Amino acid sequence: MVLSSYIAFLNYLVISTFIILHIIHFRGPYMIPFLKIIRYFTRYEQYFMRFMFKMIKSEKLYRNRFIRFFPEFISFFAAKGVRPSIYTLQELEKVLNIIYQNHNNSESLANYGILLRPCPCRDAQRKYSKNLPNVTDVIFTSNAQSLSKGPNNVFISTDQLFKKLRQFDDAGLVHLVLGCCGVDGTGINICNCHKSVCFVLQAYLARDIKRGITVGPSIASCNPELCEGIEKCGKCLTRCIFHARIEKDGKGAVIPENCVGCGLCANTCLSTATKMGPREHYIERYFPLNILR
Repeated sequence: MVLSSYIAFLNYLVISTFIILHIIHFRGPYMIPFLKIIRYFTRYEQYFMRFMFKMIKSEKLYRNRFIRFFPEFISFFAAKGVRPSIYTLQELEKVLNIIYQNHNNSESLANYGILLRPCPCRDAQRKYSKNLPNVTDVIFTSNAQSLSKGPNNVFISTDQLFKKLRQFDDAGLVHLVLGCCGVDGTGINICNCHKSVCFVLQAYLARDIKRGITVGPSIASCNPELCEGIEKCGKCLTRCIFHARIEKDGKGAVIPENCVGCGLCANTCLSTATKMGPREHYIERYFPLNILR
């Protein structure tokens, strides 16, 4: 009993450490506001990510229900540790506008940085795209130290951030928010993810690890009377990667239990037939719910 508890604790410690490493993954001179030992080990984060990708892509591993316990065990603690939460573009814009209205003086902005960096999942796999943006990861940090620019890590303004988020949304990237707190500050991550490279999305879509994602505060609905039809438009079907959109009588329709609330379908609906509405019994993790609604 004591031995099993000790092993479980070690597993939790190792997994939690690598979750944090993924969140604060960086390249260049950026000083992360966390313990020195964590900053030191970030250089090895890519090796762990490569191992995780090999594991999730292994058919032999998932063929046996007893062996697949290992990745599902990891996903359980990963979900408990940071629980990536999905938001629409409009929800993020609303929250960020409120945050930066409260930090609009020069002294405040000097202590708050918005870092745009390469996607850690792409870095780990060395899988870069010629059609999709590769520098898609955004970090918000309260770090009082001087934030210097590097060739890979670029600090951007709020206006540039909003422009980038809209570009990511147009490209069909899903907005995932993660976060953690350190001794000397906090770090909030917006991962703008594509299913072809994102570990979280691949675990959710390909391996049915549902606990790896927390659905967003909104859910899609479609008015068939306003829908222009799949033959004329059909963007909702092509934009949704979560199998939440189907064709019904030639019009677009929503499968509510599959909708995670990313808003990609609603943002490109030509006739505004698809809209995002509040999700019932939703428990917010990162932002006050009265701000989002």
